[in-house]
Amino acid sequence: MTDNRINDISKENLRKLAIVGTHHHQWQGKDKQDILNVFKQQVMVQLDPLNPAGRNHDIFFSSRIKNYKIADFQKTVYSIKEVFEAYFPNLMAITKEHFSLFLPQMKKEFMHKYYQSRLEKMEKLHKGILNEARSFILENGPCKAVDMSEMASVKPEFTFWKTSNLAGMSLEMLWILGTAVIVDRDSNWRKTYGLTENYFDETTRSEVQLTDDEISYRKFLAKQKSYPLVNLGKVQLTKNNKLSIGKQKRIFPDWFCKDDETSPKIVSLEESQKGIAVPGNWEKMLASKLDSEMRAIAPLDPLIWDRELLSHVFDFDYTWEVYKIPKDRKWGYYVFPLLYQGELIGRLEAKLEKKTKTLKMFNFQKQADFNFDNSAESALFNLFNRWQNSLSAEELIYDKSISSIK
Repeated sequence: MTDNRINDISKENLRKLAIVGTHHHQWQGKDKQDILNVFKQQVMVQLDPLNPAGRNHDIFFSSRIKNYKIADFQKTVYSIKEVFEAYFPNLMAITKEHFSLFLPQMKKEFMHKYYQSRLEKMEKLHKGILNEARSFILENGPCKAVDMSEMASVKPEFTFWKTSNLAGMSLEMLWILGTAVIVDRDSNWRKTYGLTENYFDETTRSEVQLTDDEISYRKFLAKQKSYPLVNLGKVQLTKNNKLSIGKQKRIFPDWFCKDDETSPKIVSLEESQKGIAVPGNWEKMLASKLDSEMRAIAPLDPLIWDRELLSHVFDFDYTWEVYKIPKDRKWGYYVFPLLYQGELIGRLEAKLEKKTKTLKMFNFQKQADFNFDNSAESALFNLFNRWQNSLSAEELIYDKSISSIK
């Protein structure tokens, strides 16, 4: 396409944008002190409790920070009050400077019907429950549900997402409404709640005075810092020379018509009408060099969020199959894609046996068109050694699917 609002791009360069934009092209730091910088670069990281060999956020940082140790993220970022958790649309840890963009939706009238119905039932069972929960935190400081002994002992007959007692329900509801924030996660992933007013300063807590469309635009830019490629579906120019975006309902053409590097642009694979939003400085990003490390990609890493785009750009099929029954799995239970020199070259599984402190690598599956040479083999085993150090595992073992490449 010749119009400067839609730029042609090769698949090779699109892959590079995806890798550079997610900061997988080079190490972004070497140790604990670099976690905050990486977090701010990425803006958000998806959270999940499953922990076969490090939780999703641990693998996220291990692929960007060379000497990352498991659980360093929550030990570091939560303690300095630089993070809040919110659904966007899945559960994310997000940098605090974006908190004000989420405040307008943290109101009872915007809650999902599921939560509204649960709140009504909670109020009937325990009148003034949210005020009581807030007062408890105000008097006692940040707490877990178990600390609220009286309400923690009450287990209603109705269900509530991931908590069964009244204390947990009340704290979760305060969090959804923005009155409380999650101020810590322990090694078992249990949440500690604190009052938002005691966690963030007044400036951070000030609700933005923007229209819904302006908020959507700013959220779009924030999310694009986490993953630069956004699938727009069919993009074309109308007879009146106006930009038309077919797939996304809350993305507007005028976002892409600004002539500056802070505004997103649209690229399209040559001879394709599929439009992809990229950062305004996308051409400069292509000048970045890729290192020769191999990285395990977390199942919920932004690089592989969009499965359709992943297949389109990397020619790589991936499904996170932890919630499938074994007979329906194609790849395995908790499978990590492997990134090497601009390509996704295979998959493997990893599991830490906590009693013996043994890290097991298994179920390695190489892409059919990739062949291991000495450099790739060395990069794979360097990855294993980093993973072992990250987990402080005492022993590393691997199965025949891996030893056969040597």
